[in-house]
Amino acid sequence: MQKSLEKVTKVIGPDDKRTYEEQPKVILCLLCSQAGQSMAEFLVIVFVAMFLIFGAIQFALIFHAKITLNYAAFEAARYGSLENANFSAVKEGFIRGLAPLYSYYNTGKDNTGVKGTASSQVQAFQEARYKLSDEFEDSRNLIRIERISPGEQAFTDYAADDSIPNDNLIYRASKAGKVSGVTIQDANLLHLKITYWYPLYVPLVNKAIFKTVCSMEKWQNELICRQDKTDPEDPRIPLTSVAVTRMQSPARKSDGFQ
Repeated sequence: MQKSLEKVTKVIGPDDKRTYEEQPKVILCLLCSQAGQSMAEFLVIVFVAMFLIFGAIQFALIFHAKITLNYAAFEAARYGSLENANFSAVKEGFIRGLAPLYSYYNTGKDNTGVKGTASSQVQAFQEARYKLSDEFEDSRNLIRIERISPGEQAFTDYAADDSIPNDNLIYRASKAGKVSGVTIQDANLLHLKITYWYPLYVPLVNKAIFKTVCSMEKWQNELICRQDKTDPEDPRIPLTSVAVTRMQSPARKSDGFQ
């Protein structure tokens, strides 16, 4: 405002010969030009501000999903360690661990005036389990579980009867296997790496994040990137978690790991 008045003073000086009726029109015109410039600047800034706010919300959701995924990976490893490193057990542990991320239920009163109960929470949990089970079957390979240890070479060294011995490990020789290069104690560590393509919900930023991720060399050959990169209807971001636990049962070979 001060700059506008200084500009007016320069235009309308003490020796100005215009009438008093004409001078207010000049002042009003100058002030309007300044207001128009401020509006243009506001329109530019507000779009950037909205994008940053939406981005902050989306990354907060991603951070929450990553924490839940870490827990789900631990649950998957724990289930697997008790069930001979079987893929079905690992899958079940993962689904149970990640289901709370999608367990939405009504904690207040619904349209009928009935307050949400424990049964509604259980139902929401089951629906989340069904959702994750469907994602395991998705052709885009949304969930990938890799068994890093024990590997095929460890089975070659130690699995005499299709299973790696798990008893009396403290008394067994700690000599590394000829093929795997690991000891039988290390072969009894279940090491899982899980990659989950988490859905992005916040508009504007979700597709921008998805396209940026799919442009990276590490992810550009993924099925979801090849199918949805041009016009993503279901934008997602890959989250990875690793879990390691000691086997509580003899590890056996199992199909399903990637």
